[in-house]
Amino acid sequence: MNDIFVEVAQAQISKWGEELCGDSVRIEKDDLSTIVSLSDGLGSGVKASILSTLTTRIIVSMLQRNSPLDEVVETLAETLPVCKVRKIAYSTFSVMQVFQNGEAYIAEFDSPPIFWIRSGRVMHIERKERKIGNRVIHESNMKLQKNDWLVAVSDGVVHAGIGGIWNLGWRWEKIASFLESSVNEHIDADSLSRKVIETTASLYKGMPGDDATCIVAKIRLPRKMILWAGPPEDPKIDQFITQKFLSFPGKKVLSGGTTGNIVSRYLGKPIDVDLNSMKEDIPPVGILEGVDLLTEGILTLASVRRHLKQGVRDIDVLYKQDGASRLLHLLLESDEILIYTGMAINPAHQNPKLSGELSLKARILEEITEELVKLGKEVKLEYF
Repeated sequence: MNDIFVEVAQAQISKWGEELCGDSVRIEKDDLSTIVSLSDGLGSGVKASILSTLTTRIIVSMLQRNSPLDEVVETLAETLPVCKVRKIAYSTFSVMQVFQNGEAYIAEFDSPPIFWIRSGRVMHIERKERKIGNRVIHESNMKLQKNDWLVAVSDGVVHAGIGGIWNLGWRWEKIASFLESSVNEHIDADSLSRKVIETTASLYKGMPGDDATCIVAKIRLPRKMILWAGPPEDPKIDQFITQKFLSFPGKKVLSGGTTGNIVSRYLGKPIDVDLNSMKEDIPPVGILEGVDLLTEGILTLASVRRHLKQGVRDIDVLYKQDGASRLLHLLLESDEILIYTGMAINPAHQNPKLSGELSLKARILEEITEELVKLGKEVKLEYF
């Protein structure tokens, strides 16, 4: 179980007339930390994009290996060229590393200072200046807590509107005020990053004078969910699995009528059927006190698998009431998902005359797991 969850999102626009954005972002998560790196390549277009991409990859891969910052910067210095005319590095960078206990490390080189927001206010970050080679790096350490935010932007955001709406551009201080008025407990990282970039594009009047990128990291508790699909192979452990399921600290979902009946008997509560949730190809959901969602089994799971493979987004299913859409919403909003796969055989699912949609339940759940992992979810499968 993770202490905190770092929800990360990014949004960017390219300089007017350029196909590629010269800013690059790299996000990597493992069991220890989340590392986010932003690099702004000098100029714009293909060359800037290649060099900024190289910068972010070097930084993230070396920090994941616990390389000291000195080695990271030295590697960048040896790898990246310096502009012969302007005598400056081809790429700037900002990097944020947030550990599972809330400890955070920030390093910045020649880039706009990162914003740290707590309780709706931009906080002061104590930065230490450190010279490595001929580069001056600013380092920071802090302890983050739930509902804190870290926001990084490239120069293109700070300079938005320069010479137009605002003579000096949007500027860091104005962006700070904008962020303070925008953050709340209901907005997510994706919405905030898009809001910053949409405002940036508006300040440029739709013709950006530079690449512009915004990365948002929202610190929150992980959203957890358990999905129990199918009865155990040994009926003697029904009660044991039911107790584990009901004690799970998160959203609880049951898949299949037999599984629902096991929990219904244990709770001594009836299952009601919501006929309004029925679709032509998806059976209706059940209503059981103590459970967040009770769906039909194989047809609903097969639909969930199909939609995940097609790249469904949460907004596509958020307001739909059928069982597959409601299960998709819970899966897509969750960060940590535990799936109980009951191994009792249902003969109907083994019939070779049935369509491909009615494949083995266990295989469907494995494919659902694969798709969720691609989306960055932490998924654990357990078989009974």
